[in-house]
Amino acid sequence: MSLQNFKDLNETASAEAETMPVQPAGHDERRATGRAGSNWQAARGAADVPSLISLGVGDMTADWSNRFLIRGDEDMPHAVFIACGDTLQSEWQMERLGETLEDSLPVELCSRFAEGCRRSLEEGCPVPVEGSYRNEANHEVLFRCVMMPVRAMNDAVEFVYGAYSHRLAA
Repeated sequence: MSLQNFKDLNETASAEAETMPVQPAGHDERRATGRAGSNWQAARGAADVPSLISLGVGDMTADWSNRFLIRGDEDMPHAVFIACGDTLQSEWQMERLGETLEDSLPVELCSRFAEGCRRSLEEGCPVPVEGSYRNEANHEVLFRCVMMPVRAMNDAVEFVYGAYSHRLAA
């Protein structure tokens, strides 16, 4: 399903569907993951896991620069990016949405992403992941991300919503 289709679903959703607020640019990396976590908490309401619509997926005015949505897979490195912010697409040199984790992410980061996604879907709760890896230029990159389970319109939890931030090590 395309991001445009999610936008169409969002526009027809009931009045109770919440959308992510627009956030000003320039927040530090801790706040990028914190804001995404706050959005996830607010969107879930009384449910254990929020739906795509309650998260406002497809709201083109929302701050998605450091956020992503992944469609899970039994073999998590084959999971697919459904939505991904411009900052992340640029950082990972992602040519298009629909690429798998293993095709999009640096090798050292892919295994950590896959494990975080797997745990989030299995445990049904947010999973923080942080650490470092070497980029293509052999610079050490420090990163922080959070993976949170999301369900489609039915009860199946099969998506992972999250935020990622990074900086080069000093």
